[in-house]
Amino acid sequence: MDFNDLHVAQGLDAVRDRINASLQAANDAALPVAPSRACGDQVEDDPSALPHPPEGEGEDSPYGVRVRKEDMLNHFRLIYGTDLIWDGLRRKLIRVPHVREAVGRETFKEWQDHPWRMIAEEVVFDPAETVDPRLSVNLYDGFKMEPDARGRAGCERILGHVWRLCGYRQEEFFWLLKWMALPLQKPGTKMATAVLVHGSEGTGKSLLFEGILKRIYGEYGITIGQAQLESQFTGWQSRRLFALAEEVVSRAEKAHYKGVLKHVVTGEELQINEKNMPLRSERNHVNFVFLSNSTVPLELDLGDRRYFVLHVEDVPPPEYFEALAEEIDQGGVECFYRYLLDLDLADYKPHTKPPLSDAKQRLIDSSLSPARFFVHEWRAGDLGLPYGVVAVADLWKAFLRWCENTNEFKTKQRWFCDEVARDLMRDRRDIRYPATNGEFKTTRLFVPPEQADRIGKAGWPDHAAEQARTFRFKLELKSDEGARQ
Repeated sequence: MDFNDLHVAQGLDAVRDRINASLQAANDAALPVAPSRACGDQVEDDPSALPHPPEGEGEDSPYGVRVRKEDMLNHFRLIYGTDLIWDGLRRKLIRVPHVREAVGRETFKEWQDHPWRMIAEEVVFDPAETVDPRLSVNLYDGFKMEPDARGRAGCERILGHVWRLCGYRQEEFFWLLKWMALPLQKPGTKMATAVLVHGSEGTGKSLLFEGILKRIYGEYGITIGQAQLESQFTGWQSRRLFALAEEVVSRAEKAHYKGVLKHVVTGEELQINEKNMPLRSERNHVNFVFLSNSTVPLELDLGDRRYFVLHVEDVPPPEYFEALAEEIDQGGVECFYRYLLDLDLADYKPHTKPPLSDAKQRLIDSSLSPARFFVHEWRAGDLGLPYGVVAVADLWKAFLRWCENTNEFKTKQRWFCDEVARDLMRDRRDIRYPATNGEFKTTRLFVPPEQADRIGKAGWPDHAAEQARTFRFKLELKSDEGARQ
């Protein structure tokens, strides 16, 4: 008879008795005794005996980090059209799956379904703080260092160190100070020029730019090396206002990376490719300083405007750096920050051209191809040949002779012509050449840019022919002198 039949025949009490009898037959062991106070030395109301997390408001505790739904509603923002969430408490971009795992699925679901959940249209890095904070997430949060009101009085040794690095030259000294000051007075200013300091070890290059200037920038400054420059991941460029690059390009690679450096120095947009994060872009606010112990650290073009160059060889004694370090420890960096904030920049703009120092000119000369350096020497009057209109064939002969005398690399004539054409203009004319009383001959010419406005005008063929013949005569004369020697 089953329980239903038993209930109909004998009633509910009979069913209850049958169930209790079955349970006793199945488990006749004595029930365990609850632990006494002696067993655990704990009482029921002892808080330390209960397995609960530590008390305290907020998300931080000695046991880790906790994020509540209220924290997410107040500080978390979903970036529209992406799977990214901005954590305003820790100022980080995190992908949705990672947030879900961190806060728990239940808390995440409550936040996701809540009508007060916040959404931002985009993520920007805007130090000028012109974006609407209700619509955009701004990665910029201001400088953390507080300037010291003493200003110049508390950083005399630091200013003296800058003066020494600039070779005690006033023009370069004030140009560098203003270059450092402008992005601090107007955060987010992108300078059109980077600073390159090279020379002997132990001159204090890193002390100025890493130990002092980078400290002012705080989290917005970074030191990079070759690994960052070569990496496909460019997260180091995000949220940066200042970058110090030490020995980033070797002599063998300087030509290859010239284009890469040009983009990060002067480009308007940076592609931020962080590991396991979607590709995004930021406006380029990074100002660069390059430090190197190499003689030729970078390739510079003739007429370069992108680099301010200093070459430092003087190594001060240890007492010099001890005094400088003492001033830094006594608030010198904060005083230098105040000094830069107060510096008059009325005559200085982001595109102010850097001075052409001797160090920069030497670096440009070392970077030029043999053909362009030959033209540079010719223009400067160092070849003993008249600078003016010249027949292409004659300039090629002069270049070959110059290569033999200087042990420079001889290139092909067509490559030579292409290189020379970057500095001189091409022309093709019927002129009396090579003899004054000879017949007109179609001749390929190189014309200095100073005479470009005369091309095609009346008297131009005679003028061009005269200068070409003069150059040829001087070249043959020098060849005869060389043969007699």
